[in-house]
Amino acid sequence: MIGLDTNVLVRYVVRDDEEQFERAAGVLTHLTPSRPGFITQVTLVEFYWVLTRRYAYSRDTVLTIIGQLVSSAALEFDDAEGVVRALTLAQDGADFADALIEGAMELFGVTETLTFDRRASSSLGWRLLG
Repeated sequence: MIGLDTNVLVRYVVRDDEEQFERAAGVLTHLTPSRPGFITQVTLVEFYWVLTRRYAYSRDTVLTIIGQLVSSAALEFDDAEGVVRALTLAQDGADFADALIEGAMELFGVTETLTFDRRASSSLGWRLLG
């Protein structure tokens, strides 16, 4: 298994540096189910943030790209089910990072999540403090 950092995924998607794109493509196109790439949730949050903030990709476009990554048989995730759940929550209006947090909370049996974030409270049912 080969760990993939955010910048490798970003270079492959945005193709703003041809040399780095070629290197990233050389790795990503040769991943297989028997020799997969590994992506963490932290990497996905950073990937989402970089594409939406730095490169001004639309939220829906980035969610679609993440969905394609998750559906690849050549990629493994630290919590693929949580990522799929987060994508569903994000497509329903939740912030993607908050949705990943919710997925981890559900995975570990958390019964209530506290927040000061009104949007997360509204979209994810977290209890608003204050």
